[in-house]
Amino acid sequence: MLTLTRAKLHLRLAITEEEAEAYTDEDVLIQGLIDAAYQYAEHATQATLATRTKTLVLDAFPLGAGKIELPWTPVAAIESLDYIGPGGDEHSLEAEALRLDTRGIHPTLAPQWGSQWPRTIDEPECITITATAGADETPPDVQVALLLLIGHWYENRESAAAAPLQKVPMSVDMLLEPYRIHTVG
Repeated sequence: MLTLTRAKLHLRLAITEEEAEAYTDEDVLIQGLIDAAYQYAEHATQATLATRTKTLVLDAFPLGAGKIELPWTPVAAIESLDYIGPGGDEHSLEAEALRLDTRGIHPTLAPQWGSQWPRTIDEPECITITATAGADETPPDVQVALLLLIGHWYENRESAAAAPLQKVPMSVDMLLEPYRIHTVG
């Protein structure tokens, strides 16, 4: 993940790492810009670029041993799968009972070979899947794109100005393009 220190050095608020760590006046603003840059990049690419916990809530399991397509990529691990059984009681499936397939663009989750999904109560939101998604490290070219965005937003903080506003730097989209997941529908 992109650090405050790296962003401050890019913004030329400090020359050394020690100076960057000592300068804390704008930490809240810069952290907000880092978070916004990640959101922009993840929206543009449809990929999870920073490791975080994600949650998916479902109304039912697929029939039999059908696969659940997870809406994040990449997925490192399934942390939990909780569901409400037909009697209204809460249950959990252990990770060993699940098969996470990360070969496709969007990972899929299925029960282990030879087993099926358990029955659930016939109510909405009866299944909750929690996963760790995102890359272990932000790729260097994505970090450059994020830093360009942060610099642009740092210098252009208002939505309107006396001088003409500039578009987000074209190089950002060019740097993010290799990570873009193209979908139909």
